[in-house]
Order: sequence, then structure tokens, then C-alpha cells
Amino acid sequence: MTNNRTHTKVAFVIPPRMHDLEPYALREVVKHNVDRPPLGLLYVAATLRERVGIEPVFIDCPVNRWGLPELENELAREQPDIVGFSVLTHSLLDSLEAGRVVRRVLPPAVICFGGWHPTLYPRETLALESVDIVAIGEGEGSFPELVSLYAKTRTPSEDELARIAGIGFRTAAGNMHFTSRRPPIKNLDDLPLPAYDLIDHAKYSNVMANTAHAVNIMTSRGCPHGCVFCDMRRTPFRARTPANVADEIQYWTNRGVSEFYLQDDNFTISRTRTMEFCRTIVARRMRINYKISSRVDCLDDEVYAQLKKSGCYRIHFGVESGCEATLKYLQKGITVEQIRRAFALGRTHKIDRFAYIMIGLPHERAEDIAQTTNLIKEISPDYLHCSICTPMPQTFLYRRMIDEGLIEDDYWLEFARDPTPAFQPRYASQVFSAGELRSMQESSHRKFYLRPRIVFREALRTRSLKQIARKARLALKLLAPGR
Repeated sequence: MTNNRTHTKVAFVIPPRMHDLEPYALREVVKHNVDRPPLGLLYVAATLRERVGIEPVFIDCPVNRWGLPELENELAREQPDIVGFSVLTHSLLDSLEAGRVVRRVLPPAVICFGGWHPTLYPRETLALESVDIVAIGEGEGSFPELVSLYAKTRTPSEDELARIAGIGFRTAAGNMHFTSRRPPIKNLDDLPLPAYDLIDHAKYSNVMANTAHAVNIMTSRGCPHGCVFCDMRRTPFRARTPANVADEIQYWTNRGVSEFYLQDDNFTISRTRTMEFCRTIVARRMRINYKISSRVDCLDDEVYAQLKKSGCYRIHFGVESGCEATLKYLQKGITVEQIRRAFALGRTHKIDRFAYIMIGLPHERAEDIAQTTNLIKEISPDYLHCSICTPMPQTFLYRRMIDEGLIEDDYWLEFARDPTPAFQPRYASQVFSAGELRSMQESSHRKFYLRPRIVFREALRTRSLKQIARKARLALKLLAPGR
């Protein structure tokens, strides 16, 4: 390793939360639920350290309760040469404001926007102020190469930049240049473990955890299924081997952690892999508790038994609706009967069941929503989250609604071109007003969570002062959502 690499300093910035562009969720649930470690950036940081020999610093404003003034002070103190942002469409406004601070405090710094939003809208993102480079797709390959190049020469040529696959940059003439697409990482086992040591993990928490310290782990990427509302629809599915995942869990159990959130969109896509994972955890005698997400058609009695034996205590299911016609419209590929069976098996094996439902599809009527309400009463989940159907950028649902004339303008594209705080995402419903949908959403949560049985259970499961405070604030908001 050449010495000049150590002179290049890299910072990852998670900007302060200043703008709310998540209209589908109950805002107070999102606000008080979780401070999640930046897992994607921790993977990029680990590959950067492994391949280039540079350890970035993390400036996580939300977890430190920092605003823009504190960000400015931290940037002035750290003096990074390259600043990276992982940008979702929902965090674009926040990232741009933070980018302006970077440009003001450190004019020569190179600002790189990566993540899902630049991948969907690379040209529009690169055209925005304070964005020097966009990273398209998974950043573990392109970003270390980019940093390595800047470490060798402070002012790389356009020809040198053009040899890095998966990025976009402006030429000296002011034109945009996008390099060849970088293919998805085939073998996730090749990635190093996330650079957990670069953050203070004790600062992060989740209101739904059963212990004071739960850790999020990613075991796969992509999803082969066709849910029309999901931005991961039919993307290349790749999974880490059970042994590789168990090694990461072992890293944490050696440090006293016993609770894990396997945050894959669908942990149980492969029945064989799921069973092997469970057996590996049991064989290694790991006394852990963990939660997963699954489709209702991926589990049977034997899989449930192995999950329970290995420590699974909660499964999150995308129920979405109790109406067969709605499930078909969503292209979920599941039936109401499969929902009933999955939840009944969960009760039998004493694994908590979390149900996600969705209201406000384009042509959904009150009687369709009533079928969902009745199904929830029947399957009796342990947890519930009701979202409002919102066509998200570039999803199949969004494109279909444009094609059907239900959406007259490509408003997400316009927002990508000109992101302003005045922008308001739109609901899909052609039947109910925004106020009616919000009222139904809030009512469903109040009726579910303010039952004495649920309140008593959550009080017993609370393990830290931070959890107590968050649950108390959330309960107050559920009681008086307008406050």
C-alpha cells in the first residue's frame, strides 16, 4: 500500500431528518420506532478498508440528534476530502441540504451521492447542485475504486474516471458522462463483515426489540417476487450462505449480543437455506433470539419448528389485504387461505406474527377494506402496521397507473429534477381522500395497540429507559394523533 492513500480522508454523512416524504406510514410510528445503523454504508466502509486501506468516519446526525450547525462543526473538525451519501428519494432533500453545508465548509471536497435514488435517477441526480459524482447500483465495487483513484491523484483525469464502472461524473466541458453498468455482486460471502467498529452501536435502538441491544443483519439482496408496489420487484436474488451469516452472529454473541433483526425483505425465499441456517445456529449452540420477514407461502410446519428451535421469536408478513381481488391486483402471488394458515401455524409454534396491511389501492372500496379488517380480527396478529398505498418512484404500480391514465404526470421524475420542500407524494386511491385514508390508518393502529392486553405485554417486554420513553411517546401520539 502506498503512503499517499492514508492522506485521503473519507466521511459518510447521514444527514439530519428535516423533511418528511414518507406519506404511506404512520409518521409517529416511523419517528419513534428506530435509529437503525447505516448497514449499507458499513458494508461499503468495510470494502473500502479492505481494498484501499482507508477507514472512513461516520457522521450520523440523526442518532446524535444533530442539526446542520452540528454537522458543519463536525465537517470542519474532520476535514474529509471525499464525502459520501447513501440517498433514498425520501432523503434527497435532507442530503442536498447537508451537501450544501459540505460545499460551504469544504469547497474542494468531492461529494458522491450513491444509493437507490441515484440508481433510479442518475442523470437527474448528477445535475443537482453540490453533487460531483453519482454511484449507480451496489457501492462496494465502485466507491473503493473511486477513492483509490483520488488517493493516487487529487485530480484524476476524465479518462481515469471513465474506467470505473458504475459511476457518473461531469466533464470539464460540463457534460455528463456515465460509465458502463456494474453488475450486481454475485457472491455475497465475498463481502467483508460490515465495519461495525466504526460506529457506536450502543447509540442505536429499536422500540420493538426485546432487549436493550439488538443488531440488524443483512443476509440476502434482491427479490424474485412480483409485488407491484415494491421497488425490489423481480430483482436478482443473492443470498449469503448460512455459515457466513452464522459467523457474523458469532461476532456479536462474543460481545454479549443475543437479539438480531435479519432485515431481508424475505428471509425464507429458499426453504433449503432457511432449514440449513436454523440447523447451523442449533449446531453451534448459539442462544439467540431473532426476527425475520417472510411471505406466507414460504412456511410450513417443519420450517416453523426449525425457526422456533433456533431462536426465531417474530415473523413479519406482508399480508396487505383480506380481499382476494386486491391481492391479485398487487400481484402478491398469495391467497387469503395461505395467510390464515401461516398465522395459525405461528400461533401453534408460539412465534409472534407481525402483519403489514395496506389500504387505499386505486379502486379499493370500503367493503374491500372491511374484508381486510375482518381478516385481521380472524388471524389475530401480535403486531400490526397499516400503510397507505402510495405509488413509489419507478415501481410497476406507478408505471401502470401512468399507463392507465390514473396519474397524468410523472411527478416523481419532476421531483428528481427539481426537489423542493413543497413536494407532496400522492396516494393511489381514486375513491378516498387523503384525510379519509389517514383517519382510517390512525384508527386501525389505535384500536389495535391500545387494547389492555397489548399495552400490558409491551410494558413487560420493555428493557431500557430509551424504549420506555419511546413507547410512552408513541402511545400518546396514538391517543391524540393530531397533537
